[in-house]
Amino acid sequence: REREREREREMKMTKLSLIAVAVLAPTVVAFAPAARTKSAVVAPAASHTFSPARYGALYAEDDAVTEATEGPPSEVDDLAKAESLGRGAAKAKRGKRKGGAADETKAARKTAAALTPEETYYEGPPAITETIIPTVSILTVVGIIPAAAAWARQAWVRYKITTRRIRVTSGVGGKDMAEIVYPDIVELRTAKRLFGDGDLVAFLRDGAKFEMRNIPEFEDTIEFILKQVDKDVAAEYRKKGDVTNP
Repeated sequence: REREREREREMKMTKLSLIAVAVLAPTVVAFAPAARTKSAVVAPAASHTFSPARYGALYAEDDAVTEATEGPPSEVDDLAKAESLGRGAAKAKRGKRKGGAADETKAARKTAAALTPEETYYEGPPAITETIIPTVSILTVVGIIPAAAAWARQAWVRYKITTRRIRVTSGVGGKDMAEIVYPDIVELRTAKRLFGDGDLVAFLRDGAKFEMRNIPEFEDTIEFILKQVDKDVAAEYRKKGDVTNP
């Protein structure tokens, strides 16, 4: 507003300057020396003559337009508040249409999970039963490599299953780590093994797969995981998730 007022003052000064020039122009022309200019004195045309009433009317019209544009400060503030409230209400409506009740339920579930302290269900290596057959096969030359791989997994692979996530640490010295959280799981597939352990494959929202082999105490562990995932995922798994029990 201060800048607009300064601009109005500059415009007023410019108009006053133009009015002064219009008033003094006939006088300057009338008193110009004839010897130097060597031209006849030309009287100002009727259209260029100064008319105080005309310039006063124009000046009054400009003031009226400025006042109508600005308006009282209180009205301007009220309009700005109304516009901001309108934009905020529109954004809230758009957010409700996009998310709906499903997004609110998921957000509430994530908040509750974040507030609940994380509890560890299992932390340790894969089931020791995976080394039985490879160890027995050492009697043959071919079985040395599978036995070495199985015992290496026992030494370097670690599973950690908690109420919030599943983590698998592997690699030489346990340098590789993969981790998922339960809300990212959209589908589960499992396969039971001979000695009570089993394998699990989790399909994630981004299309990736997360695999765990030789999970100890397989049935109890799967039941614990099903309690953490979404209800739809658990219901779908109970229908056709176990490939060994079609």
